[in-house]
Amino acid sequence: MIKLMINCREATQITLQAEDRSMPLAERLTLRLHHRICGNCRRFARQVQLMRQASARWRQYTQE
Repeated sequence: MIKLMINCREATQITLQAEDRSMPLAERLTLRLHHRICGNCRRFARQVQLMRQASARWRQYTQE
């Protein structure tokens, strides 16, 4: 059964786990729907993405 609406705690957990695993289509759609209605979780997801990019750049910088 697909859960269409998730709460902010579940959205945060999925956002953080997305780096370590691929998300099934239903989970991606559920998270996208939640982000459409929740600006705080949308902002959190952007911040996580920014931190991932910064970490990748830092790793690249330190390996040179």
